[in-house]
Amino acid sequence: MSSDDEKAVRAAVDGFYEALNAMFKDEPNPLKNVYSHADDVTYLPAEGGKQVGWDAVFADWKLQTDKSLGGKVEISDVHIVIGQDLAIANNITHGHVKGPDGAAVNISIRESSAFRKENGSWKMIAHHADDFRAPRKITHTPIYASLMPDRLIRAGHDGADWVFRFRQAA
Repeated sequence: MSSDDEKAVRAAVDGFYEALNAMFKDEPNPLKNVYSHADDVTYLPAEGGKQVGWDAVFADWKLQTDKSLGGKVEISDVHIVIGQDLAIANNITHGHVKGPDGAAVNISIRESSAFRKENGSWKMIAHHADDFRAPRKITHTPIYASLMPDRLIRAGHDGADWVFRFRQAA
Protein backbone atom coordinates (compact mmCIF):
# COMPACT_ATOMS: atom_id res chain seq x y z
CA MET A 1 0.00 0.00 0.00
CA SER A 2 1.32 3.39 -0.93
CA SER A 3 0.66 6.82 0.51
CA ASP A 4 -1.06 7.50 -2.82
CA ASP A 5 -3.52 4.69 -2.03
CA GLU A 6 -4.11 6.14 1.44
CA LYS A 7 -4.92 9.53 -0.06
CA ALA A 8 -7.07 7.97 -2.79
CA VAL A 9 -9.13 5.86 -0.37
CA ARG A 10 -9.70 8.83 1.93
CA ALA A 11 -10.75 10.84 -1.14
CA ALA A 12 -13.18 8.03 -2.07
CA VAL A 13 -14.64 8.07 1.46
CA ASP A 14 -14.99 11.86 1.39
CA GLY A 15 -16.45 11.65 -2.12
CA PHE A 16 -19.20 9.34 -0.89
CA TYR A 17 -20.29 11.84 1.76
CA GLU A 18 -20.16 14.70 -0.73
CA ALA A 19 -22.41 12.60 -2.99
CA LEU A 20 -24.69 11.80 -0.04
CA ASN A 21 -25.08 15.51 0.74
CA ALA A 22 -25.86 16.12 -2.95
CA MET A 23 -28.54 13.43 -2.69
CA PHE A 24 -30.19 15.46 0.08
CA LYS A 25 -30.42 18.28 -2.47
CA ASP A 26 -32.28 16.07 -4.97
CA GLU A 27 -29.17 15.07 -6.96
CA PRO A 28 -28.36 11.32 -6.86
CA ASN A 29 -26.03 11.26 -9.88
CA PRO A 30 -22.78 11.98 -7.97
CA LEU A 31 -23.22 8.51 -6.41
CA LYS A 32 -22.55 7.08 -9.88
CA ASN A 33 -18.96 8.33 -9.64
CA VAL A 34 -18.39 6.84 -6.19
CA TYR A 35 -19.71 3.31 -6.67
CA SER A 36 -18.48 0.40 -8.70
CA HIS A 37 -21.12 -0.54 -11.27
CA ALA A 38 -20.53 -4.28 -10.78
CA ASP A 39 -23.13 -6.93 -10.03
CA ASP A 40 -21.56 -7.71 -6.62
CA VAL A 41 -22.07 -4.22 -5.14
CA THR A 42 -24.20 -4.21 -1.95
CA TYR A 43 -26.05 -1.65 0.13
CA LEU A 44 -27.65 -2.23 3.54
CA PRO A 45 -29.45 0.98 4.55
CA ALA A 46 -30.12 1.97 8.16
CA GLU A 47 -33.84 1.60 7.47
CA GLY A 48 -33.38 -2.10 6.72
CA GLY A 49 -33.28 -4.23 3.63
CA LYS A 50 -30.45 -5.21 1.32
CA GLN A 51 -29.71 -4.31 -2.27
CA VAL A 52 -27.34 -6.33 -4.46
CA GLY A 53 -25.93 -5.18 -7.79
CA TRP A 54 -25.33 -1.67 -9.05
CA ASP A 55 -28.76 -1.28 -10.65
CA ALA A 56 -30.60 -2.22 -7.41
CA VAL A 57 -28.26 -0.12 -5.26
CA PHE A 58 -28.66 3.00 -7.39
CA ALA A 59 -32.44 2.48 -7.63
CA ASP A 60 -32.59 2.47 -3.81
CA TRP A 61 -30.54 5.68 -3.60
CA LYS A 62 -32.85 7.30 -6.19
CA LEU A 63 -35.88 6.36 -4.07
CA GLN A 64 -34.22 7.97 -1.06
CA THR A 65 -33.49 11.05 -3.15
CA ASP A 66 -37.16 11.29 -4.11
CA LYS A 67 -38.14 11.19 -0.41
CA SER A 68 -35.43 13.60 0.69
CA LEU A 69 -36.47 17.04 1.86
CA GLY A 70 -32.95 18.22 2.59
CA GLY A 71 -30.22 17.71 5.14
CA LYS A 72 -26.50 17.57 5.67
CA VAL A 73 -24.13 15.04 7.23
CA GLU A 74 -20.50 15.02 8.34
CA ILE A 75 -18.26 12.16 9.41
CA SER A 76 -15.99 11.62 12.39
CA ASP A 77 -13.98 8.79 13.94
CA VAL A 78 -12.87 7.58 10.51
CA HIS A 79 -10.83 4.37 10.53
CA ILE A 80 -9.48 3.03 7.24
CA VAL A 81 -7.70 -0.25 6.55
CA ILE A 82 -6.16 -0.65 3.11
CA GLY A 83 -5.03 -3.83 1.38
CA GLN A 84 -3.69 -4.34 -2.11
CA ASP A 85 -7.02 -4.03 -3.93
CA LEU A 86 -9.58 -3.72 -1.10
CA ALA A 87 -10.12 -1.11 1.59
CA ILE A 88 -12.55 -0.85 4.51
CA ALA A 89 -13.69 2.39 6.12
CA ASN A 90 -15.67 2.71 9.36
CA ASN A 91 -16.96 6.01 10.69
CA ILE A 92 -19.65 7.78 12.62
CA THR A 93 -21.97 10.02 10.64
CA HIS A 94 -23.73 12.94 12.33
CA GLY A 95 -26.08 15.45 10.86
CA HIS A 96 -29.68 16.25 10.22
CA VAL A 97 -32.30 15.39 7.67
CA LYS A 98 -35.67 16.98 7.17
CA GLY A 99 -38.66 14.85 8.06
CA PRO A 100 -41.97 14.74 6.18
CA ASP A 101 -43.20 17.71 8.23
CA GLY A 102 -40.11 19.74 7.24
CA ALA A 103 -38.63 19.65 10.75
CA ALA A 104 -34.93 18.79 11.08
CA VAL A 105 -34.23 15.39 12.61
CA ASN A 106 -30.78 14.80 14.10
CA ILE A 107 -29.12 11.55 13.09
CA SER A 108 -26.16 9.55 14.38
CA ILE A 109 -25.23 6.57 12.28
CA ARG A 110 -22.30 4.18 12.30
CA GLU A 111 -21.29 3.17 8.82
CA SER A 112 -18.95 0.74 7.14
CA SER A 113 -17.92 0.89 3.51
CA ALA A 114 -15.77 -1.36 1.35
CA PHE A 115 -13.84 -0.13 -1.66
CA ARG A 116 -12.17 -2.03 -4.50
CA LYS A 117 -9.43 -0.73 -6.73
CA GLU A 118 -10.85 -0.87 -10.26
CA ASN A 119 -8.77 0.38 -13.19
CA GLY A 120 -6.64 2.43 -10.80
CA SER A 121 -9.57 4.07 -8.94
CA TRP A 122 -11.06 3.15 -5.56
CA LYS A 123 -14.78 2.43 -6.00
CA MET A 124 -17.34 1.61 -3.31
CA ILE A 125 -18.51 -1.99 -3.44
CA ALA A 126 -20.40 -2.21 -0.14
CA HIS A 127 -22.04 0.20 2.26
CA HIS A 128 -23.78 -0.59 5.54
CA ALA A 129 -25.49 1.99 7.74
CA ASP A 130 -26.77 1.34 11.26
CA ASP A 131 -28.70 3.87 13.34
CA PHE A 132 -27.06 2.86 16.59
CA ARG A 133 -28.61 5.47 18.87
CA ALA A 134 -32.23 4.51 18.27
CA PRO A 135 -33.67 1.36 19.88
CA ARG A 136 -34.43 -1.24 17.27
CA LYS A 137 -37.14 -3.85 17.24
CA ILE A 138 -35.46 -7.16 16.48
CA THR A 139 -37.50 -9.10 13.95
CA HIS A 140 -35.36 -12.22 13.57
CA THR A 141 -33.70 -14.89 15.65
CA PRO A 142 -29.92 -14.61 15.58
CA ILE A 143 -28.07 -17.47 13.96
CA TYR A 144 -26.36 -18.39 17.23
CA ALA A 145 -29.68 -19.19 18.86
CA SER A 146 -30.87 -21.05 15.77
CA LEU A 147 -27.83 -23.33 15.78
CA MET A 148 -28.13 -24.42 19.42
CA PRO A 149 -31.81 -24.14 20.44
CA ASP A 150 -31.55 -27.07 22.89
CA ARG A 151 -28.83 -25.26 24.88
CA LEU A 152 -30.28 -21.75 24.79
CA ILE A 153 -31.42 -20.52 28.21
CA ARG A 154 -32.01 -16.84 27.41
CA ALA A 155 -31.60 -14.51 24.46
CA GLY A 156 -32.36 -10.84 24.40
CA HIS A 157 -31.29 -7.52 23.02
CA ASP A 158 -30.21 -4.80 25.41
CA GLY A 159 -30.55 -1.99 22.86
CA ALA A 160 -26.95 -2.24 21.72
CA ASP A 161 -26.00 -5.91 21.56
CA TRP A 162 -27.46 -9.38 21.64
CA VAL A 163 -27.08 -11.14 24.99
CA PHE A 164 -27.10 -14.95 25.16
CA ARG A 165 -26.94 -17.50 27.95
CA PHE A 166 -26.37 -21.13 26.99
CA ARG A 167 -26.24 -24.36 28.99
CA GLN A 168 -22.81 -25.96 29.09
CA ALA A 169 -22.33 -28.78 26.62
CA ALA A 170 -22.56 -32.20 28.26
